[in-house]
Amino acid sequence: MSNKKNALLQAQAFASQLLPAIIGVLSFMLLVRNIPQEVLGEYLIYMAAVVLFEMIKSGGLQSALVMRLAGAKEEEERTIMGSAYWLGALLAGGISLVLAVLYFTNVFKSNPGIQVFCGWYACVGIITLPLHIAEASAVAKQDIRFLLWLRILQSLNAFSIAVYAFFFKGSLEAFATIHLCFNAILLLVVLLSGKTNPLFILRKARAEVKELFALIRYTLATLATTNLLKSADTFLIGSFLGPKLVAAYAVPLKLTELFEIPLRSLSTTAFPQLAAKNNGNDKAGFNNLFTQYISWAYMLYIPALIAAFILAPFLVTFIGGHDYAFTAPVFRVFILYGLLLPADRLTGISLDALQKPKLNFVKVLMMAVINILGDIMAIQFSGKLEWIAFASVLNAATGAFFGLWMLNKLHIIQSKKLYTEMWAYSFGFMKKSWQHVKGTL
Repeated sequence: MSNKKNALLQAQAFASQLLPAIIGVLSFMLLVRNIPQEVLGEYLIYMAAVVLFEMIKSGGLQSALVMRLAGAKEEEERTIMGSAYWLGALLAGGISLVLAVLYFTNVFKSNPGIQVFCGWYACVGIITLPLHIAEASAVAKQDIRFLLWLRILQSLNAFSIAVYAFFFKGSLEAFATIHLCFNAILLLVVLLSGKTNPLFILRKARAEVKELFALIRYTLATLATTNLLKSADTFLIGSFLGPKLVAAYAVPLKLTELFEIPLRSLSTTAFPQLAAKNNGNDKAGFNNLFTQYISWAYMLYIPALIAAFILAPFLVTFIGGHDYAFTAPVFRVFILYGLLLPADRLTGISLDALQKPKLNFVKVLMMAVINILGDIMAIQFSGKLEWIAFASVLNAATGAFFGLWMLNKLHIIQSKKLYTEMWAYSFGFMKKSWQHVKGTL
C-alpha cells in the first residue's frame, strides 16, 4: 500500500474515532451538569455493564471475522458472515435468556444500575448483533467511510440521552429505554443500507463455524478480560464507595478515553494489514508495519500527554464543572497510563494478527489480576481515587512489557533493535514532513 493511500486511510480512520469521541465528550458534559451525582453513577454502572457484555457477545466474533475476511473472495465472505451470525445468535440468545431470568427474579434489586441492565440488555444484546457484524466487515474491507458514519450515529445515542436529561432530568429507566430504542432505529438504518444481511445465516458452513470458534475462544476471553479491566474500577467503586464517587471518577476517566482515539484509528487500519502480512508469511513486512505504527503512536502521544499534564486542572473543570475540580490529580495519574497505552495495545493486536490469541489472553489476564488486586488494595487501605487510578498504570505497564517480550520470543521483533528502529523511523518521518511543509510555503 502506498504511503499516500495509507495516510488517507489513517486520516479517515482517525476521523471515525475523533468525531464520535467529541460528540461523546459533549454528551457527557451536558449530562453531568443536569442530573444528580447518584443517578449519574447508576447510569455509568449500567453503561459499564453494557460495554462489558457487548464485548463478551460480539468482540471476539468481530476480531475473528476480520481475520477470516482478510483476503477472502465474495462467495467465501457470505459463508464466513453467515457462520458468524449463527455463532453470534447462539451467544446473544443465551445471554439474553439468563439476564431476563435475573431481572424478573430481582436478584440485583439493591443495585439499580445492574438490575436495569439485566432487563433492558436482554433486548439490546440481540438488536446490536448485526451492527457489530457490519462493523467487522467494514474493518476487514477498510470501508472507513461507513465506519465513520456508523460510529457517529452510535455516538448520537448518548447525545440523545443527554438532551433528554437537559429538558426532563429523567431516571435510569428512561435513559435505558432511549438507549434501547435508538439502537433499534440504527439497526433498521444499517439493514436498509445493505451493509449487512442476517439472512446470510442460511449460508453457514460447519467447517467455517469451527474455524471461527477456534479463533473466538481465546480472543473472546481476551476482549472480555480487557473490558473487565476498563469496568472493574467502576464496579468496585460503586460496590464499596457508592455511586457518587463513581460519578467523580468518571470525569478524569472520560478524559482518559480520549487517549485511545489515535490508537483506535491506528488499530482499525493496522490489524487487517498485520493479519494479511501474517497470512502471507511475511515476517519482515510484519516487523516493519509494527515499527511504523508504534512510532506514529508515540509521535502523537508524547507531546499530547505533556500538554495534558500541564492543563489537567483546566481540563477536568471544563469537562465536569467546578464540582469536579478536585479530580485533577486523578487525571494526572492516568497520564502515566496513557504513556504506556500504545505499547500495550499494539502488541495486543499484533498477537491477535499472528493468530496467537492464547498468548494475548494470558497477557490480558495478568493485567486484569494486577488491576483488580490493585483496586481492592487501594479501596481498602486508602479509599482515594488517585490510588485506584494508579492500579491502571500498573496493568498497562504489565501489558506493554509482557507484550513486547512475547513478540521478541516469537522472533517478530528484536526488543534491543526496536527502539533504534523507532527513533530512525520517527526522525525520518518528521524530517520528510518538515521538508514537505517548507516546500509548500
